[in-house]
Amino acid sequence: MNPKTPLLLLACALAFLPLAVRAAEPFWFNTLIANWTDYGTPEYLNFVGEAKPQVAQVGFYGVTFYSVAHTKFGKGYPAHFPVEGTKECGEFFRKLNADIHARGSKVVGHFNTTFILGDPDKRAGFFDWYHNGWDTKALGPKPTANPIEMLAVNAEGKLITTESYKIGGWPEYHGCLNNPLWRACLKAMMTDAIARGVDGLIANYYYRRDCMCSHCVGGFRAWLGTNYTAAQMKAQFAITDLKAHTFKEIPSWHDPKMTSPYKLAALKWTQLSLKDAFDDVFITHGRKLKPDLIVAQWNHLGGFNQINGDERCLLPGDVWGRDESYLWYSTGNAASQTDLANGDFGDGTLQLRYIRGAFGPKPFVLGKYEQTRTRATIAEGIANGGAGLGFYANFKNPAGREAMTTYFGFAAKHRDLYVGAQPAAELLLLYPRSAVQRGGVEPVARFKAIGKQLAREGYVFDIVPDDIVPEAQMSSRRVVVDCDPGRRASAGAPKQPLAVTVPPADDQVAKWRKELGAVTRREGAPTVVASVLSQPKRRLVHLVNYNREEPPKARTMGAGPHEEKPIAAEGTTVRLALAPGERVKSIRLLSPDAEVSTGPAGLVQRSEEVAFTVPRMLVYTVAVVELE
Repeated sequence: MNPKTPLLLLACALAFLPLAVRAAEPFWFNTLIANWTDYGTPEYLNFVGEAKPQVAQVGFYGVTFYSVAHTKFGKGYPAHFPVEGTKECGEFFRKLNADIHARGSKVVGHFNTTFILGDPDKRAGFFDWYHNGWDTKALGPKPTANPIEMLAVNAEGKLITTESYKIGGWPEYHGCLNNPLWRACLKAMMTDAIARGVDGLIANYYYRRDCMCSHCVGGFRAWLGTNYTAAQMKAQFAITDLKAHTFKEIPSWHDPKMTSPYKLAALKWTQLSLKDAFDDVFITHGRKLKPDLIVAQWNHLGGFNQINGDERCLLPGDVWGRDESYLWYSTGNAASQTDLANGDFGDGTLQLRYIRGAFGPKPFVLGKYEQTRTRATIAEGIANGGAGLGFYANFKNPAGREAMTTYFGFAAKHRDLYVGAQPAAELLLLYPRSAVQRGGVEPVARFKAIGKQLAREGYVFDIVPDDIVPEAQMSSRRVVVDCDPGRRASAGAPKQPLAVTVPPADDQVAKWRKELGAVTRREGAPTVVASVLSQPKRRLVHLVNYNREEPPKARTMGAGPHEEKPIAAEGTTVRLALAPGERVKSIRLLSPDAEVSTGPAGLVQRSEEVAFTVPRMLVYTVAVVELE
């Protein structure tokens, strides 16, 4: 069968990165540690020197630093500052950054952009520092004498407060990223952070809290006038006179069940305005100071929460992640708890492949709140072209430290197998971002159900958002699965697409056995998930085994890396699809795990397929398939 002839045409358009290797970005990594605690101990630097992560995401700058570094509350969440005092803590971070550099790693600091801790009336926390501690030599002049002028307000003009943590007994106040005074304040803080020796900064608390200040109202009004006609605004939003219209709310995230054209427009503008603020502060200002500044955002995806989560869900494809060095998407606990008996691996497969398909060849990280399965978390990250580890780099736990050191060492030793490797599956699953941008999340549920079935059945697949898929690339895949019938209908797709439903009445993937016959797949070992990446004259088959001795149900995550307790997979067979005329020269197995199958692997070569078996694997094995 010709691989350029799709067997199953379920989409009207397709885009993906070329399978040929593209030039690596100037900065690329696939090993990262992130720590919010214990970084002030000698053990931390010893661990960095031992594990040698390419990136240490550590240290706190921005609003967190200036809110509590000078108070006794800095020793607690979130920063856990090891010393007290703005000057003292600043010097500590300067030395920490130099010490990390001396061990061969880059430093990316956490930069709080909006979340203010303190009390304006008592001039406590941030407000004490702003009035009494602002250093004009390091930061330049204050943007305003009154910090209240920079903060987010509600429709009544009152300051917006939250009580998420009540650090110091204070409610939290919020800077407005659309306010040029607040941006000027952040730029001053960034100037000081860069002077302390960071290689990059990741934006934390990057939100708009439904602010109704003049900058938000004026910005939204101008955006509506540019993007909608008067007739459209009247029909969709009941706005008859834009200039005179009084906005009662400009919401951002909201319940998808309660969405409306107006709420979607407000959310889209919110996300575009936040991207504009990020570009202004981090890209334009930050890279003016340091041209190679590494920049990222700490964003949230969870289990694909859309409209009520995901800071980028309505961004156009050409804006999504533009000019950013790497992506960090937090899954929280959505991908850290297992129920193996019911096929729940607690894995981030779908999230990783979605980010990879949307972001291209740049680095990306899942911020999994995973305290136990250190090896599995690193393995799935690097197996899908991203990075391990994400959050909870528990170096104080001997089992965690050993796992990180061993796996990071493996990734470093075999880095040539990761750099430039591109997705190479014959099966493409389209992520229904077009539906989300129309306000629909039902296709996302279909996507999740079908993706989970495909992974559990052993099929190898890639993911790409359907809003960036050019039709010209359709023929590069053998099978394309589209979970959004609304997009197909509006785009003039084939008249008889295969229907998918969620929740599936039965095993949808089982119905596709014939159509999926020419797709690379794993057989046996039902807890093993496979992925395939490509380099010139080489295929790389990555296998991640999620089987383990699960903790008691009430403690499904486990208490720490010592409770990972993986269970080996025996007899994992891979049937790797080949293009016409392709022949395999050799296959060798590599793994960071001990007492598993490594070295040359036997193979059976047939027309357009090669089959090989991994006799024994523990958590992670890579099969390097050399082509003639």
